[in-house]
Amino acid sequence: MTTRWVKLLAAQAGLAELEAHRRDLLAAGAARERVDAEARAAVEVSDLLRQRQQRVVELAALNDIASRLAAVPDPADLLVEVVDQARRLLGVDLTYLALLDDGDLEIEVASGARSPHLVGTRLRAWAGLVGTVVTSREPRWTPDYRSDTTLVHESSADRAAEAEAIRGLLGVPLAVRGRVLGVLLAAKREERRFAREEVSLLEGLAAHAAVALDNARSAGELRDARDALESTLRLDGELTRVVLAGGDPATLVERVQAMSEVPLRWTDSPDDVETEAGLAGAGRLVQPVVAGGEVLGALVLDPTGAGSGTVPDAARLLAERAAPLIALTLVGARATARAAQLGRDIATIDLLSRVEPDPAADRRRWRGAGLDPRREHLVVVAEGDPAHSRRFVAGLGLDQRTASAVHRDQVVLVVPADVELRSRWVGPDAPTAGLAGPVHEPGDLRAAYASASRTARALVALGRQGALGAADELGVFAVLLSRTGRRELADQVRRELGAVLREEEVRGVPLLVTLETFLEQGRRPTATAGALRVHVNTVYQRLATLDRLLGPGWRDRALELQVVLRLHRAAQGWDDG
Repeated sequence: MTTRWVKLLAAQAGLAELEAHRRDLLAAGAARERVDAEARAAVEVSDLLRQRQQRVVELAALNDIASRLAAVPDPADLLVEVVDQARRLLGVDLTYLALLDDGDLEIEVASGARSPHLVGTRLRAWAGLVGTVVTSREPRWTPDYRSDTTLVHESSADRAAEAEAIRGLLGVPLAVRGRVLGVLLAAKREERRFAREEVSLLEGLAAHAAVALDNARSAGELRDARDALESTLRLDGELTRVVLAGGDPATLVERVQAMSEVPLRWTDSPDDVETEAGLAGAGRLVQPVVAGGEVLGALVLDPTGAGSGTVPDAARLLAERAAPLIALTLVGARATARAAQLGRDIATIDLLSRVEPDPAADRRRWRGAGLDPRREHLVVVAEGDPAHSRRFVAGLGLDQRTASAVHRDQVVLVVPADVELRSRWVGPDAPTAGLAGPVHEPGDLRAAYASASRTARALVALGRQGALGAADELGVFAVLLSRTGRRELADQVRRELGAVLREEEVRGVPLLVTLETFLEQGRRPTATAGALRVHVNTVYQRLATLDRLLGPGWRDRALELQVVLRLHRAAQGWDDG
């Protein structure tokens, strides 16, 4: 069944084909729960693959646009090209570009405008969404401009928005060499939430446009600007080729480092980004890499390592131009990693839930889950929040020979038997988990999963938070692992404590709790009263009732009763479904 899903995804099947395969499986009698789970996973993988392909197309389009912008000599023609291309790439109703002029912003060109009065409108640089972009030098978007109370509304901006019926609005800064030249905006005439990829795409176009515009407007610096632009276009071409060839973010950063004339390094730690930003005034340049408002990392240029005190314009330009491309690649890498994880989840769940009679196909299933079919494996099942358990497992430092998946709201981990888990499964964040194995055959894997799952539930019931244990370590509490054992326990509770249970139900007095606390406190009435927060005379009255119900010799069976009570409490609420 899984092979067919994989073939459909490899053939770039659409939603209709995936849905048709789901119906065929159901018609053939496959289990609906498993078919629906696989169908949902296949749809999500299909979406992620399409998103990755879209990112590649967008990167190629940006490179093409950069070349065309560089060929436009007149600033007026350049601005028209920018807004037209922005509108086409984002599929919005309206795009316009406002440039800083004497402290205010003036809308220079627009594409898709309804009103002839939009071009020429002057906007306050401190008001509206454009003011936020200019002040913060970061992208900003709103799903509905007119109702957004977080923005400072000003008459000229509001009139322009009303005339064009603007609702969803995205703005990114046109910045070059640390200077903001203006704002590039994309608008919809309906409410619209802009995705991270759309923000990154408009940032990339704005970066190209800012360089080209600065080049066209600075006739006196034409030669230097042209050299910088050619350098960055070469970078674009090289990095785009790396992306098209499946290059990862680390490779892209290495290419940027190789082209920088001053020492450049990459950091993706939020704390390091903040620390470096605080040191930027000491001569360093910190270029954040941002996608959708999230800081993914930063390029840090430190000229002191090259014996200089300032960052050259060429190096500054390189960092500014590389940042949007790295952001797009990081977003794509996350999507790819998520798709790979989903694929391994499907393969792992398939191993846990289906028998494959063909040994060769069985070995392929093991490898599809990232496992070596020639080795023995342990199975771990973690109880609790699956997201928390996955984060904990990710921090264990296990290698790629392991497989994990979320199955029936539990995180299942399959690792080689020679991996030392117990010394790593420690700390306040450790989830409670059952352990089984080692196993080799798929049939044994499914049996081990069932055993580890039951053991994990027993450990939770016994209050052993954060423990990693196997069934044979439960001792007398192993009775909880089977329905037969729990039925026998229930029978023993009725035999030993039936009279107490009936009396408790009739009178509403917590006799069982009193009995268990009395035994835990070493059969001391005063300590029992303190633990129960009742008067000691109340304890004596309840003990007299227990003497009557259990007989005068029950204290001689204290240890046996204490074990039965502990087991009874652990078995309460156990779901046999």
